[in-house]
Amino acid sequence: MTRVLGIHGVRNYKAADSAPHLGSARLRADWLGAIGAAGPGLDLETAYYADLLRSEQQGAEPADDELALVEQWARVWGIDPSGAQGRATGWLRWICGQVAERTRQNPAVVEKSVRLFFPEVARYFAAGREPVRARVRAALVRHRPEVVVAHSLGSVVAYEALHDLAGKLDVRLLLTLGSPLALPNAVFHRLDPGPLEGRGARPPGVRQWVNIADVGDFVAVPKGELARVFDGVEERPEISIAPLWPHSVLDYLRHPAVAEAITAGRH
Repeated sequence: MTRVLGIHGVRNYKAADSAPHLGSARLRADWLGAIGAAGPGLDLETAYYADLLRSEQQGAEPADDELALVEQWARVWGIDPSGAQGRATGWLRWICGQVAERTRQNPAVVEKSVRLFFPEVARYFAAGREPVRARVRAALVRHRPEVVVAHSLGSVVAYEALHDLAGKLDVRLLLTLGSPLALPNAVFHRLDPGPLEGRGARPPGVRQWVNIADVGDFVAVPKGELARVFDGVEERPEISIAPLWPHSVLDYLRHPAVAEAITAGRH
């Protein structure tokens, strides 16, 4: 059996009001169902931390720290955030519309991606980083995975937690899916450990790091940048997991490219 640890991304609130182990069990069942053909022979566990980042003000207007992250994201797309007045719903919608125009995507889908992702990223960097990392570190030490699969914000948590455990684990494969690790200023320059001379490092104890991103994934930007700003990353060709919602972890896990990477990482 190959030990695999899954580290989820944003908005996994199914069991946020229950004990963390229940959230992990629900995630594990969902992930195993999605992995399908790659699943036999996997001893899969999932690290659950969504309850630590959940806000009691879901659906509220974006806070200033969230909008600051959106501004950095907009600049990656070549958009001048001062092109619209104010910094609230209208401003956010205008930026999402500009990105949608550049990518020929539905503006509502772009806005949904932004509204789901950046509030939790802001909470992670503001106050949630230490408790989230501690829980993921504990899962890594307990399960001692040979393969780590990390999605979205989970790739940021995995990167930092694996650095925390330098020399204590032997991970054959770190597989990042829909990762924002290269997003300048909003994520990349806030990592711990931070980049040295403009480059991040593959976590010690990780033999291979593979990154996979959907061609339309608005979170995984700048496109193709991980290998340029991190040492030891292998970028797989961009794939298409789901044109209408290109950031779902279950759609990533169902894709043959992901199954192939997991299977290769087992040997």
